[in-house]
Amino acid sequence: MAKIDLGKSWDKVAKQWFEEWEPTFKRGLVWGPYGPFEKDVKLIPPLKGKKVLVLGCGSGPDVWWLAENGAAEVVGVDLSKEQLALAKERMKKANLAAEFIQKDFDKITADDFPKENFDIIISNYALQYAKDLPRLFKSVFHFLKPKGKFIFSCDHPVLTATYKSRQKDEREKDFKDFDYLNNRTIYWNFRVGEKDVAAYNYHRPVSYIFNGLVDAEFHVEKILEPRPDTRSTDYYNESFNLAKRLPYTIIFVANKI
Repeated sequence: MAKIDLGKSWDKVAKQWFEEWEPTFKRGLVWGPYGPFEKDVKLIPPLKGKKVLVLGCGSGPDVWWLAENGAAEVVGVDLSKEQLALAKERMKKANLAAEFIQKDFDKITADDFPKENFDIIISNYALQYAKDLPRLFKSVFHFLKPKGKFIFSCDHPVLTATYKSRQKDEREKDFKDFDYLNNRTIYWNFRVGEKDVAAYNYHRPVSYIFNGLVDAEFHVEKILEPRPDTRSTDYYNESFNLAKRLPYTIIFVANKI
């Protein structure tokens, strides 16, 4: 199988993804498919005067929301050139400032930002694409100020446990092949018009994610497994009833003591 360049895959899907999700993003910061919205769960502390890093910022809806809600400085990191172009245009239209860096967060190291540089670090539905989570968590800990907060959402491992390692176009789920305990790569396709765009992400058990945070010296404040809060995009509407009993999103809130 040819090596997949996730950055180029996201470049190809960026416009379609933006158009599909924009009606939801306009309603506020939403923590993954089906919500919840930040206005309801209030996970992010007061932003006035704060420096915030967004890992996997995509087209920048969370960067916009953070700046709009008073953050003093926001930095967005993403591996896709086209996603970042959309993010920059979003901020320009809103007359808001932010810094954007094109980089794969798998390649972020402690040298990329000063030690204890950010008050808050978030990643919204992106860390399922990180190959080495334990290493990334240690870098995040290095960048975060004491008493800082790290909040992220990603695919819920119970959901990805239902996926075969190679999905059909529709990402059909086969419960006979349920595999929760084994870390593995899941290959699938974006559908862009009449073409398929190859992509992949990673499945890990909750314990792997939790222990990675603990090993990085984070204190885990809470874990959320939200019930469906919004039907979001047309794609996810098809699975709304399933999401009432099988979570699509998991959210971690961690602190640097």
